[in-house]
Amino acid sequence: MARVSRIMRLVDFLRGREATTIAEISAALEVSVRTVHRDIATLREQGLPIASDTGPGGGVRLERDRGVTAVHLAIEEVVALWLAASLSSTGSSLPWGSAARSGLDKLFASVPRERARNMRELCQRVVVGRPASPRVLSELGAPPAELLAIFEQAFREQVCLAFDYEDRNGKRTRRCVEPHGLLVESPVWYILARDVEKEAARMFRMDRVHRPRLVPERRFTPDMEGLKAQALAQRSEGPR
Repeated sequence: MARVSRIMRLVDFLRGREATTIAEISAALEVSVRTVHRDIATLREQGLPIASDTGPGGGVRLERDRGVTAVHLAIEEVVALWLAASLSSTGSSLPWGSAARSGLDKLFASVPRERARNMRELCQRVVVGRPASPRVLSELGAPPAELLAIFEQAFREQVCLAFDYEDRNGKRTRRCVEPHGLLVESPVWYILARDVEKEAARMFRMDRVHRPRLVPERRFTPDMEGLKAQALAQRSEGPR
């Protein structure tokens, strides 16, 4: 049995019972006790609230009162929902805008504190600003197709990103940056980064990035305070 299928069967098994034992799970899924313990540990890491009872039999149960809303949501999916909710709030009176924020608060409350903290920290690295100016929209190009996936990985895994960058005058330079944050001025987005070579905070518009690639051997610790201030300062300068 494939591990994903086995774990999903384990979830269904737990949901169908008030309480059970490791031995009962092992027999029902036709796997070893050791495998059951390993799969339960995996589900706990993903946020499923599984409680264990001490004593003979190794009883376990699903804590339904804590909810299972976020169990099958990856951190990236939570950030996507948070961004959608934040963008809706900039539209002032969009339907269900406040409900989206309320729903996310409940989602964060449904997972263990450490996982919720990691989710919030990732969301806080995304800054949502005003919509892009007509000037920016008029000159906006298409970013390379591979940029989204590469940026998401670098952003999530906290590794450096290298690319060729074309400035407003058409001059290209090679950059290696730490992608600390993301500024969204719909539909345009900017990488809020620390330029490794220049040792300075910089912003990079997504459609001016070329040949993006990961630099997995260079890691960094996110620091958004200075970058947020920079984003606000550059935003106040007017259209870019």
